[in-house]
Amino acid sequence: MSVAKLPPPVEIDTETKRGVIDGLKKVLATFQQAGLVETAVTYQQVISDPDVLQSFIKTFQAKRDLVDDIVRAKEGSGPVRDESTPLVCGVSLGQIQQLLVRTCAKKIFEADKPMETITETVTKTSMFGLIKKTEQIERQAVDPVEERKIRELSRYIAFGWQLPLLETYRTQLSYPQILEIGEDIVALPTAAHIEAVARFEPDKLKKVKAAVGADFGAILADRPKAIGGISVWNRDMYEFYRKLLGDKAWEFFARDSAFFNVCAALDKAVAKIFGDMLCYIAAENLQEIQRLNIDKVEVMVHALNTGFGPRAREILSIPAFAKDILRKVVDNLLHMTQEKDKLMLAFGLSVKAMVPAVDEWLAKQH
Repeated sequence: MSVAKLPPPVEIDTETKRGVIDGLKKVLATFQQAGLVETAVTYQQVISDPDVLQSFIKTFQAKRDLVDDIVRAKEGSGPVRDESTPLVCGVSLGQIQQLLVRTCAKKIFEADKPMETITETVTKTSMFGLIKKTEQIERQAVDPVEERKIRELSRYIAFGWQLPLLETYRTQLSYPQILEIGEDIVALPTAAHIEAVARFEPDKLKKVKAAVGADFGAILADRPKAIGGISVWNRDMYEFYRKLLGDKAWEFFARDSAFFNVCAALDKAVAKIFGDMLCYIAAENLQEIQRLNIDKVEVMVHALNTGFGPRAREILSIPAFAKDILRKVVDNLLHMTQEKDKLMLAFGLSVKAMVPAVDEWLAKQH
C-alpha cells in the first residue's frame, strides 16, 4: 500500500500569499462558470468549510485542464499535472493544498476549543480601599495540553482526504501519541486506522517505531493492529518474519498473543516452510502440524496447499479443523516411512482425495 508523504514545509511572504489567493479565486470562478461549483460558494467558504474545501479539491483534481491558463509552471510551458512542480506564484500545488487544508483545520479547531475551569483566589478591595475581601472565583481558559496537541497535529495535515478525519484525530489521539507518530499520521487513511493505533500507549508506539524504522508508515497504512504483535517480538525475530513474509508480515504481526505463543516454539527453518500460512492458520492447526519433524512438516504443508489450493486459507483458519480432521491426518503421516520425495507425491494425492469429506465438514460449520 502506498503511503502519503507530506510536501516540503512552506513559509510564504505577503506577496506570495496574495498571488496564491488571487489564483485560487480565479480557479473558483472558472469552475463556477463551468457549472462545477455552485455560484453562491465564496472563497471564505472554501477555506472555512471542510466539505466545501474537499469538494473543491476533488473538482480541481478531476478538471484541472480547465484552469491550465491559471495554474502555470514557473519554468516551462506545459500543463502542470503533478503536485510538486513550482508554480509561477512560487509554491507547488501540493503546498497550496497544504495551506488550504491547514487553514481550514485551524478554523475548525479554534471554533471548538476545549476549555477547562480554573479556580483562582482573588482579593477584591472596595472603592475607597477600606474593605478587602478574599474569595475564590472560577473562570474558563483554553486547556494548554489540548492547545499543544492541536498545534502539533496541524503540522501533519496537508491533504483534502484528511478533512473528514479532523475530529477523529482530535478525539482519538493524545498529545504524546501524536508526538510519537509524527509525520506518519498521514499514513493513516481512515478513521478506523486512527482508532486502531489510538489503542496503543505512546511507549509502545515508540518501541515499535524504533524497531521497524522506515516500515512504520507502511504498518500504519496497512494494519495498525500489527503494532501489538511487533511489540512482543525482539528485533531479530521481527526482521526474520519481515524478510520471510514481505508485506504480508503486517497480517502476521496483527494476530493475537495466543497464536504467537505457539509460534515461539517454531525453529526458523520450520517457520520458513510454513511461510504465508502463518498469516492465517489457526493456532490449533499449527500445534497439530508441529508434532511432525521438519521433513514431514514440509510434506504436510505442500499437501495442504496443493490439495486445497486457494481454499487452504479458509480451511486452516478454522480451529475445529484440528480436532475433527487434521489430527488423524497428522497421525497417519507420523507413521509413514517413505522417503520425502515419495511422501510428497503419495500424501499430496491422499489430501486431494479428502476434499469431498472436507467440503461436507465445512458445510456443517456454517
